[in-house]
Amino acid sequence: MSDNLSRNDQREKVVQALYSCLINEQAKIDYDPRDIFLGVFKLSDFSQGEIFPKEIFVGALKNKDKIISEIEPKLIKWQFSRLNTYAQALLLEAVSEGKYSSMTPKSIVIDSAVNLAKKYLDAKDYRYINAVLDKVL
Repeated sequence: MSDNLSRNDQREKVVQALYSCLINEQAKIDYDPRDIFLGVFKLSDFSQGEIFPKEIFVGALKNKDKIISEIEPKLIKWQFSRLNTYAQALLLEAVSEGKYSSMTPKSIVIDSAVNLAKKYLDAKDYRYINAVLDKVL
């Protein structure tokens, strides 16, 4: 249950849930975002768990097009859709948390995203994650 997770663990799980949503969209598979969230957080009902990860997840999905339109101009000579799917999910999570949630300072959002990028992306990808988030947030 998400009540026992650290904020960083919650962020990581939100990115996992967003990643699953993006994969389903890319494969043109119908899905329910709530079911994905519940599965990732091992919850039986959306009313369970903490507000923090739910707010970021729902904010990322609700504002996805807006977030992408804020990120894309910062991706010099690149498109959001061409990024690694995990990088897309990570950027959606971080911008949702940094812009649509009032709970976390910019520096913590960026630091957490960079740490996840170092853990899950290619060796130097954390640099563009850092640069893009610094410009967007």
